[in-house]
Amino acid sequence: MATYIVLTKDGVADNGQEELLADLAQALKKPDAKLLLHLHGGLTDEAAAIANAKRLSGTEPSSWNLGDDWTQVYVVWRTGALETIQTNWTELVHDDRLYQTIQRKLLAFVARKLGVSIPGARGAKPVVLSEAQIQQRIIGKQGPRPFDDVDSHLPAGQTAGQRAAIFGGQSEADLALEFRKELKSDTEFQQAVADIDEAVNVPSGARAASAGADAVSGGKMLERLDENLQQQLAPPAAISGQPRGLVTVATFLLEHAAQIALRCFNRFNSGRDHGFHATVVEEICRELYGDLIGAKVWGMMVNDAADHFGNGKFGSALLALLKTNQTQDFVVTAHSAGSIWAAHLLQHMKAEGIPAKVKLFLLAPAIRKDVFAATLDRAGDLVSRCRMITMTDELERRDAVLGHDKGYIYPSSLLYLVSGLFEEQSHEAYVDAPLLGMQRFSQLSGLTPAESAIEKRISAFFKQDDCSIIYSPTPEVSKADSHGAFDEELLTLNTVRNLF
Repeated sequence: MATYIVLTKDGVADNGQEELLADLAQALKKPDAKLLLHLHGGLTDEAAAIANAKRLSGTEPSSWNLGDDWTQVYVVWRTGALETIQTNWTELVHDDRLYQTIQRKLLAFVARKLGVSIPGARGAKPVVLSEAQIQQRIIGKQGPRPFDDVDSHLPAGQTAGQRAAIFGGQSEADLALEFRKELKSDTEFQQAVADIDEAVNVPSGARAASAGADAVSGGKMLERLDENLQQQLAPPAAISGQPRGLVTVATFLLEHAAQIALRCFNRFNSGRDHGFHATVVEEICRELYGDLIGAKVWGMMVNDAADHFGNGKFGSALLALLKTNQTQDFVVTAHSAGSIWAAHLLQHMKAEGIPAKVKLFLLAPAIRKDVFAATLDRAGDLVSRCRMITMTDELERRDAVLGHDKGYIYPSSLLYLVSGLFEEQSHEAYVDAPLLGMQRFSQLSGLTPAESAIEKRISAFFKQDDCSIIYSPTPEVSKADSHGAFDEELLTLNTVRNLF
């Protein structure tokens, strides 16, 4: 058995791996060669990916446990960023007054409009969810999942029609204006704005320092905002003989807060929300903090998957080997964002006229459904067997991406985060983007006509012979209960291995 762990950056195999690639070429020239290509997830760092490759290539129950007739290739593409995202997001939640205030005010506003209540201290009599209670919840003082009780007011199965009257008939625009007015009068918001204003307008010389404003605190809040927002808040260029122009920080932030609220109301009404807490967090982060939370990282990672197939890149080298060597079995296992890598591989195999058939195993795939459907249209005939194993929507919603003790920051899985915050289509935000690994979209009634057509295409593919979807937990098949568990949970590994 030959195992090759190939380290890449920007799609290129690292220097010093030339001998490894030459040995791989010789291994594939053997008669009746069998090839396993494993593609790890998108936020896995190098050390973890190498450790996983060594474990999977072994002979233990937590390994693929393959025979000597297999050649195993593990691509370690440097995409790890989860630790940085966790640090940045935790700091934002606990230390940033602007983030806390907008989240607290918007959650309270939405809860009030929904008529949300919680049990009162004296028993059955309900009381409105107060801002003080929300503040304690959003900083983790009320446990790791502080809003599960509120989500019962937004059942996931409701149709868009059932959601239409969710806010008592008020228009989304009217709700956004009402929220803007409430936020403007909040003393914590006013203090945050004053601090940011101090950090923006005093250093430029536009005005003198103000009593009671903290430029240091304001500077830290300013630095956490997306780069494009920081640029928009930069003082205008000085003009000779004229006073330096002031930046109207309060108006700027209120306009963005109103846009956050408007998108939240639209999603709640249309059924494209991800629950009470997750939706509000997603929209605040999208508007103000996407760079900090990892949107850029995800975009670079998606591009990196494609970059493997350019001139001089590892994916192209692998295609050349497949073109000149016919393998008896070719298995691709792809976890999470590895499914994006696998899609590019299939499309390039088809374009290169490589006839090899692929047994494709998708583990909690993070690829968008429209991208996967396009892959099926172009290269679906290369797939001889396909199994997708992923979590039920109930588990997906409860798999807090930063760790189960951090559900107060964001309550749901990486797939929910990607779908709600990271995806773009035609350079525009693609909110609630259908991902292949999310059961939610096979049950959702509020899909657009284009999304519905894609859903039918994918459903037809998985109804073919030797293709199917397995939702965990399924007895004796898979009991993976977190996004990161699918390439290590013993039942899941055994199920996939038996289909090799």
